[in-house]
Amino acid sequence: MHAKHIAALLPAAFALAALASDEVRPASDVEVWNEGVSAYLAGDTTNAVRVLRPLMLSRTHGPRAAEVVAKVAYDRAHTPGAEDALESLEEAAAAAQIALRAAPGDARANRNFTRAVEGLAELRETKRVNKVLESAQGRDPGSILGEAMRSARAIMDDAASCRTNAAERAVALADSMSMRADRLCDSWLQAKSAICQAVTNEEQAATISLQVDQARERTELAAKALGDLSDDAYAAIADSERDFTQFFKMTVLPPEAMREDLLVQSNALLGVEAFNGRDWQHEALDYTRAFRAKFPAWAQAYEQQAAADTNMPPFTAEAQARVAELSVELEKRQISSCENPAAATQEEALANIREILDLLPDQRSGAPQGRQQDKPQQGSDSGQPQEGDGSGQRQESEGDDRQEQGNEEGVQEENPEQDEGGDEEGRDGSEGEDEEEPGDKEVEALLKMAQERNDEHEAEKRARMRKMPLPPNERDW
Repeated sequence: MHAKHIAALLPAAFALAALASDEVRPASDVEVWNEGVSAYLAGDTTNAVRVLRPLMLSRTHGPRAAEVVAKVAYDRAHTPGAEDALESLEEAAAAAQIALRAAPGDARANRNFTRAVEGLAELRETKRVNKVLESAQGRDPGSILGEAMRSARAIMDDAASCRTNAAERAVALADSMSMRADRLCDSWLQAKSAICQAVTNEEQAATISLQVDQARERTELAAKALGDLSDDAYAAIADSERDFTQFFKMTVLPPEAMREDLLVQSNALLGVEAFNGRDWQHEALDYTRAFRAKFPAWAQAYEQQAAADTNMPPFTAEAQARVAELSVELEKRQISSCENPAAATQEEALANIREILDLLPDQRSGAPQGRQQDKPQQGSDSGQPQEGDGSGQRQESEGDDRQEQGNEEGVQEENPEQDEGGDEEGRDGSEGEDEEEPGDKEVEALLKMAQERNDEHEAEKRARMRKMPLPPNERDW
């Protein structure tokens, strides 16, 4: 190419290079500021925030850009009907904080920040509570309180032995128990909403609402005491457990009441030490009375649902009548056992409970609710306590491994009782057999089961005490 041709192309080449340089050159802070302010003055707050938001980190124009962003976000948060009020107020507070850091002594920056954070905590709590209530939709309060009751008992068990660990491990356990107790506070919110919706009497609803609020405050105090390793921590979580148990008895549905009745009546027969100030025989009587009070209405509602849903197992009128008859006999025997504990009467009460469970329809499996379905319940941590264990009834743990271990134990432990039950029926039909022998052997088998569970529990506690403290990044919360 000739030199004159090259010379002719040079001006165009330089022009293209200059154009490309203009396209890639980032805008200066002054230009960004001017663009954002122009959009703000024109009423285009959306584009103003979009342009000025990245400028808040600038050393020269950051504080001024943060003030504008804070103003726009604050106005948006307080717009009537705003759906993203919390998110807007969060942005306003963060932007106002940036402006305040640049000029800590500026009175206007202080006022703007104070105004931005007002009501922020309330909005955060409202959002959290709404999420908690949404997760409880469709669940009956008895189920919610039953899980909370078992969790509170598991925390009590851990709190009783927390201080036997090394200091670092004890602190980690205390933090974990405090977090678990905090979650129990949400159970009160869920149960309160469900209970109040079920009560038609306004005065009664107000009374229950006040009682639930007071119980929630006690649970909050327990969570704080556990986290502080306070001397009153065990007593505080014990008070909370009593609250959960009381409301659980008030709200539990008949099938769950009878399953719980089976567990506590077994504890009464084994002579397990009273738990948290309540003896097991009176506990069993409470669950029987809760069952009887709710059974007629529950059976009627179930029958109506079964008529509309053919997949539900039937619950015939004959079965309902038999259950009602057995529950009357059960209550009489438990009252007699409360006044004068006798193994024979307690064994008869257990037989009544098992027959009732056999007759009740089990909606979980679509089959009659017999003893086979109760195996996992008895074997889990929510089953009966170990004999001689001062912590009382063992309840579900936060760890999945412990729960799976408990389920395996329940399946293994239920089989001897069922085998003896079958042998007992065979002996009843034989001639010349001692009538007291079946009962004696059943008690002996139950005591043996309790001793085995106690040995396993002690081994588990020793294993937990040998564990090293968990590093912060591996804590179970």
